Amino acid sequence: MKTTSAILGILLTAAAALAPRPAAAQADEDLRSRPGVTFGGRAMYFRPKDADSGRLNGGAQLRLHLTSVLAVEGSADYRQEKLSGTTVDVFPVQASLLIYLIPSSPITPYILGGGGWYYTHVRHTNGDTNTRFGPHAGAGLEAFLGRRWSIDGSWRYLWTPDFQSQDSTHPLGRNFSDRGFMLTTALNYRF
Repeated sequence: MKTTSAILGILLTAAAALAPRPAAAQADEDLRSRPGVTFGGRAMYFRPKDADSGRLNGGAQLRLHLTSVLAVEGSADYRQEKLSGTTVDVFPVQASLLIYLIPSSPITPYILGGGGWYYTHVRHTNGDTNTRFGPHAGAGLEAFLGRRWSIDGSWRYLWTPDFQSQDSTHPLGRNFSDRGFMLTTALNYRF
């Protein structure tokens, strides 16, 4: 009798452990940060420090979630600035480390920091082009919508070096400040 009870107990325990989890438990697991890769299109708003307003532009981001707490993000955007009659095209390519503060929550804040390379082309007769490097830091919030989808928003401050432009109206050149803050929002798909 004891042997039968022990075997029955082991079988019931094994059946409970191997049984499919309820949908609610699976849904809870899907709605949190976890290792994997996400890719998303994003909207980006950049406002230089000395400007009265900024501009809305687009880009994309790829995140490699190493753990539920740590992720590495690569992003590429495009923005165009019109400064005192001069048009400037900037292609920011950034690499960031993200630290999720509440990884088990369906909505989790994160902090981020990293560096960016800013390919800059000044449109005028000389057509100046250069590449600048600058660090950035900020914070964001990510909401997990299901197993495959999430949406996030971030704020980051960019310490981008100034750039100089020289043309016929400014033969000695002039400096443009390109430091400022960036707001992003993205819709991400998990692979």
